[in-house]
Amino acid sequence: MGMLLSDKAYSIIKKKINQCDGQYLSVRKLSKEINIGYSPVREACNRLSQEGLIKQLPGIGYYVPKVKERYFTEVFEYRRLVGCYVFEQIFSSLTQEHVDILSEYNENMIKYLKKKDIQNFHKYDKKFHLLFFHLYNNSIFINQMNNIMDRSYYCSYKTVDSVDKDKNINAIEEHKEIIKYIGLHDKEMAIRKYIEHMDNNEARIKEGYINKLEKSFLI
Repeated sequence: MGMLLSDKAYSIIKKKINQCDGQYLSVRKLSKEINIGYSPVREACNRLSQEGLIKQLPGIGYYVPKVKERYFTEVFEYRRLVGCYVFEQIFSSLTQEHVDILSEYNENMIKYLKKKDIQNFHKYDKKFHLLFFHLYNNSIFINQMNNIMDRSYYCSYKTVDSVDKDKNINAIEEHKEIIKYIGLHDKEMAIRKYIEHMDNNEARIKEGYINKLEKSFLI
C-alpha cells in the first residue's frame, strides 16, 4: 500500500514540478496539499531527486532547479548517442508489425495534440522511442532512457512553446519520415532521419527557452 501511495505521490509531484522553476519544495506542505502521508511523499521526492528532476538540500528539503540551456544540450547529447546506437543495432529486426505500432503511436500523438493534452502527447512520443530500447532488451538502457526522456519533457515544459501546435506537428512529421525508411528497410536514411529528429527537437526546445527568456524581460 505504501508503494502505491509513493507512486501516486511521485506522479502528482512530477506533474507539479513541470510548472515550477527554482522553487523550494516542502515535503510537509506537499503532503497536505496532495493529501498523501509524509513518508510516501518523501519517498517520491527522493526518487525524483535520484532522477535529477529536483535537488535535495540536506537538512532542509528539496528544490526545483532553474533550467539552463546547457541542460538541454546534455539531455539531447545522451539521447543522440545512446538512442542512435540502439536504433542502429535493432534496425534489422524491425518488421511491418513494428511499423504499424509506431504509426499507431504517431496517430495518438496527433489525437492528443489536437486536444492540447501535452501529457498524453509525450506519453506516446516516449512509447515511440522506447520501442527500440525494448527490442534491444537491455534493462539498464531502458531505465536510463526512460529517465532521460522524462528530463527532455521537463525541458519542454519549461518553454513557452511546449504546446505549440506547429512545432509538435513538425516532430510528428519527422516520426513519419523515420517510419517510412524503416518500412523501406533503408537503414542509412532511417538513421539520418533519426539524428535529424533529435537535432530538431533540441533546437525547438532551445528556441522555446529563448522565447521564454525574452518574454520574461518584457514583463
